[in-house]
Amino acid sequence: MKEIGKLLKIGDKILIVLIIVLSISWIMYIPVLSDNLNDKVAVVKIKDEVIFKYQINDDVDEVVPFEFEVKGKKYTGYLEIQNGAVRLQRLPEEIVPRGIHNDMGWIRSEYEIIVALPISMTVTIESNQSDNQEIDYIVQ
Repeated sequence: MKEIGKLLKIGDKILIVLIIVLSISWIMYIPVLSDNLNDKVAVVKIKDEVIFKYQINDDVDEVVPFEFEVKGKKYTGYLEIQNGAVRLQRLPEEIVPRGIHNDMGWIRSEYEIIVALPISMTVTIESNQSDNQEIDYIVQ
């Protein structure tokens, strides 16, 4: 170990420390960067057909109604938005007998999903840039 210390000059040691600090800071900055660049949109689909989209504002807590049709009859569903998270409120029992979709709770990331069966309704969060994004990154 002392031999390495003799080989490295003060400039070499500073450069090594600088590289380590920049690497660690970049790893911590990536999640912040992705959250700031991506505007989130709640997307409601029935059988892979988009029926409703709504821009999520992290600063506003609200309940947003949306209309949909099942077997020729119109219904109203409600998305609850709070602190950038989304939850699907209980749908009528005549079309969704079990309220599992309500029990699924809140979603706030693109990889999470809420499913209401048997009408095949899904609620996801997408970003405005996810359609154009060609590079995917994961830091662990």
